[in-house]
Amino acid sequence: MDICFVTKDSLNTAWQEKLSKLGKHDLVVFGFNGMGLVSYKKELSGETEYFHDIAKLSKQLSSVVICGCDTDAYGVFRHSVVIADRGKILGVTDMAHAIDESEFVASGSFRVYDTGAGKIGLIVAEDLFFPESARVLTLCDADIIICLFKKLEDFMPQIMLRAGSFSNGVAMALCAQNYACVSDIRGNITVAGGAEIFSTKVKIEKDYHLISSRRRGLYREFNSGY
Repeated sequence: MDICFVTKDSLNTAWQEKLSKLGKHDLVVFGFNGMGLVSYKKELSGETEYFHDIAKLSKQLSSVVICGCDTDAYGVFRHSVVIADRGKILGVTDMAHAIDESEFVASGSFRVYDTGAGKIGLIVAEDLFFPESARVLTLCDADIIICLFKKLEDFMPQIMLRAGSFSNGVAMALCAQNYACVSDIRGNITVAGGAEIFSTKVKIEKDYHLISSRRRGLYREFNSGY
């Protein structure tokens, strides 16, 4: 799978100035810089056309385009990711967990999108910190999992990305402000960079681990009490 990461420019800026020169890609991934804040009220009234733009870009590039954004649903704010495939919006995935106090609320559920580039699972921002996020998407047969993060403050996102790809046997990619990376099924970072736009090829492979747990001796079911 040929993936192009856009870690700095907005969707329209990259579209007009740079993407046309890079050739064809199976998947183009923007961070949260891609669209900024999107108001559903303004989108429905035609005042803004962010979703139309991402659909149009995916059609022009004949690619799957993924872009992070903050969404305003009539005063309810969420971290979200939009995915479009060859001219059609496939859906919007919202962050499923809220950590500590924030104006952004948790919502939605996990989903794997069947696209022309393969089955793509989406993880939104801090959902990466919860192991069940990657697990659910893997069990739903994702070929690759894409995580969009706002800005990396430490190495925890990379650690969780590597752990998720290793434990679930699926390649995972992370795109954030000024940084993107890919982890293979062995948990190794195969490519990482901070360029505004760069592309890489990701080998789609899966490795299902057989896991057993101790059932004798001191083992107890969690609901048996201690």
